[in-house]
Amino acid sequence: MARAFGAFGVLLLAVSSVSVVFWPEPDHFKPATAAVPDLPTRLELQVRSILRGQIDALLSGDEKGWLAPVDTKARSRYRAIYRNLRNLEVSRADYGVEILGRSTERTISARVMLGYCLGTATCPAWANRVDEGAPKLLYELTLAQRDGEYVVTGLADVEDGNHLQPTPWENTELRFVRGSRVIVAGPPGQAKNLKRVLAAAEKAAGITDRFTTAPPVRYRIYLADDRSWKRWYGGQLSTWAVGYHLALNQTGSDIVLKAGHVLDSDRQLALTVQHEMAHAVTMVPSRNRDPNEDLWLIEGIADYIGFFPGKPQNTESRYALRAWFDEHGAITSIVRPQLTEKSDDLAVSTLYATGHYAVGCLVDRYGRARMLDFAKRVLQDGQDLDPAARASFGKPFRTVDKACVSWITQRV
Repeated sequence: MARAFGAFGVLLLAVSSVSVVFWPEPDHFKPATAAVPDLPTRLELQVRSILRGQIDALLSGDEKGWLAPVDTKARSRYRAIYRNLRNLEVSRADYGVEILGRSTERTISARVMLGYCLGTATCPAWANRVDEGAPKLLYELTLAQRDGEYVVTGLADVEDGNHLQPTPWENTELRFVRGSRVIVAGPPGQAKNLKRVLAAAEKAAGITDRFTTAPPVRYRIYLADDRSWKRWYGGQLSTWAVGYHLALNQTGSDIVLKAGHVLDSDRQLALTVQHEMAHAVTMVPSRNRDPNEDLWLIEGIADYIGFFPGKPQNTESRYALRAWFDEHGAITSIVRPQLTEKSDDLAVSTLYATGHYAVGCLVDRYGRARMLDFAKRVLQDGQDLDPAARASFGKPFRTVDKACVSWITQRV
């Protein structure tokens, strides 16, 4: 997560199985035949058929086919979803269906789980959980029978959805620009700024790609206006954030930037973009179940890559640590306490700056390859600091920590 410039520097559904039941009958009755499927099963088959046709149309680039079963009043949102997903290089989509109890022969209410992959070389097999496999969205779908056919009359968000909703592409037809490594999108009002962000992001990709052996097929960046910032992905953000990176389960990630802040200057834009793209190459895929404990390393390596090729002591991080030293004395560990909404600017900037310096120390003492191995073990594999340090550096973490505290103190 990136911060804004401040006084101390850069602050910066269940898938229902379909079965046909055969009931045994006594010999004196007529021969056994397949029972007629019950109403929920028949309705589920109808919904599945419509969804399958729409997904086939989406993946093949057939907008008319995608919109064919959709009622006129619902087409605006469906059209936006289709065009956005095509621009985002959708590569696969799957679905689960649950027919709700209020459904009748004439009107169907269904809970739908949509899984999707964007521009990835591989897409996980279907998993019936929102936090496993491909990222998923939850909707309530309404269909009505007209002239013997079912048409989609409504697509409503589900209140108990998940942290990946609402996505930037669900409700508004976005504007797009693309380069060789990056796609940048935003609401219509931000169209004039997209090329500026793209230029910064293409340059940043040339740097962040150096810190991974498997760079993303595409980096995706969304430029949010104030309304979108409060809505996209729930808008539950710390007040000091001006950009964030969000992993889409294990299939890549999205970056969201707050236009009102990152566009203040070319430097703010460049640092924020490169910082967030650094998260994309150091945090995905991840099995780390408690990343907040490792925030110093998460943000430290992102700042290290974000400021690269500058050294920590030649960046704004130096001023943040000097301010902390002046007010609280020298740090005693490179591991900083977790941040909360009550954390002041100095506490926030000190965590970032300490992490930045700490990664610089690890590179200086052990080399970039070992630092990246350590970061992968902690941030992606979920290892504790000590076994990760022993495996990467051949030393217990307390030894590494003590050495880096001394290294930092000498340079602040």
